[in-house]
Amino acid sequence: MFISRVSSTKSNTNGFKTRFILFTTFLFLVYFFSNNLIYSQAEKKSDGDYLVPMGNVLQIDAQLKHIIVRNTCEDSPFLVGDSILKINKTSIDCYGDFSNVLSTLKPNDKVNVLICRSGNDYSISTTKDILEKINLNSLISGFATLTYIRPETNEFGAVGHPINIGCSKKIFIKKGCISTTQNLTIEKSCKGSVGSINGTKKDTIGEFNQNTNFGIKGKISNLDVSNYKKYKIASLDEVKTGKAHIILQNATGKCEKFEIEILSIENQRSPEPKTFKIRILDKNLMLLTGGIVQGMSGTPIVQGDKIIGAVSHAVENDPSTGYGVFIQWMLNN
Repeated sequence: MFISRVSSTKSNTNGFKTRFILFTTFLFLVYFFSNNLIYSQAEKKSDGDYLVPMGNVLQIDAQLKHIIVRNTCEDSPFLVGDSILKINKTSIDCYGDFSNVLSTLKPNDKVNVLICRSGNDYSISTTKDILEKINLNSLISGFATLTYIRPETNEFGAVGHPINIGCSKKIFIKKGCISTTQNLTIEKSCKGSVGSINGTKKDTIGEFNQNTNFGIKGKISNLDVSNYKKYKIASLDEVKTGKAHIILQNATGKCEKFEIEILSIENQRSPEPKTFKIRILDKNLMLLTGGIVQGMSGTPIVQGDKIIGAVSHAVENDPSTGYGVFIQWMLNN
């Protein structure tokens, strides 16, 4: 009986231990998976707070929504940058429309042209002769810098200010593409003259149709940034005067950091250009470029582990200094 009783007690004890272990294991698994689910959801949610700052010098090619005046002539009522909207009430959507209307006009006909100038529409009276002499274009091409890519959506932003020509504050884009560059050549900036970056087109990596007050926006289609370093998007009150860096493509084609200084910060509560004044401190970059040059517009500015903005303007009388636009203005406009 003693042996039998001992055997029964041991069996009950073993059963209890088994149930306890199973229950404990179950609780651990619930805790583990629920925490990982929460963590993954939190990480996914926070992805939107991060960007990949780039710094690649881009060739930007675009087809314009309207043909635009590139060069004018003597006695012309047009200014460089005027968009041609209508001729004698006929809408002009491409150069072919312009040519077709022009072919119907007689040499001495008075022609009424509706233009867009500096964001406003005006009616201008001119002649067929003047229309034949002015230089019009429906395509643009130039160089600027890729500011950021949103890693979860592949959206990009670049330039840091609107693409414009002559008197136009902002030209309307029908469609455009951005391409990486190689074999960069630099005309250095000096006091009283802003230099420029030029290069050879390499690979097309994205498309866009938005030309905003703070640069162009579109989608990357041929560039994997999954292994690039992400930077948290700064709030304006997190930006401090003092040391910061720009990220820019170097002569070897790679993007590297160059030291700058944030000289002053505007207390902007609504989107405006020139959020902070900057000075380039890196001696090698100064030797290479002489300061800020055309083509550096859109160069990302980082401070610590945060992206704070992009280079937007140069100061002609002191090209070592310039201005940056706040990153949130680029993202939200």
